[in-house]
Amino acid sequence: MSPPRGYDPKRPPGKPAGVKRAPKYTGPASTLTYKLQTAIVAELRQGSTKRMAAALAGTTEARLTNWLRRGREAIESGKRSRYTEFVVEVERAQAEFQKGLVKDVNEAIRDKTMDGRGARWFLGVLAPKDFTVPREAAAPAGNGHGPLFEVITPDEARAKLDDKLATFIAQHLKAQAPKDAPPESAPEDAGGD
Repeated sequence: MSPPRGYDPKRPPGKPAGVKRAPKYTGPASTLTYKLQTAIVAELRQGSTKRMAAALAGTTEARLTNWLRRGREAIESGKRSRYTEFVVEVERAQAEFQKGLVKDVNEAIRDKTMDGRGARWFLGVLAPKDFTVPREAAAPAGNGHGPLFEVITPDEARAKLDDKLATFIAQHLKAQAPKDAPPESAPEDAGGD
């Protein structure tokens, strides 16, 4: 029996001998492992954002967020898993970093040579509900004359302008009245010299 047409016994079908496979492209880690968990927690403990910690550990922020969501759902339902442990570790790491900043701020308060403004700002950004004072409402724009810009129709504009002009004229005339009044004359003596 003869070999099939096109068959070369020196080059059998299949993978050529001695040739390596094409490199396998790796993507972000999709499974939460202990190694990945410890890498993420270590980065968060040093002050990295979740996005930075995920990237440095070899995954994405979306995966990290998904693992945290799964952990919180498991905690709410009373279950324990790697994800619940992960949530606890992430929150602990973030709290430890914030505690270090609070310690720096307190030290800056005691020691007047230190500048704690950076740590206070960072705390205000990290946890604004815990570390910022609510601001008072801003003063009204337009120096008490109403808003600076208002969308109105031409007829409304004309009516408002007429009202403001009439008010201004009334106030102006009221202020001018005492100045324009003739001075009171003194009563003359009836006997004359």
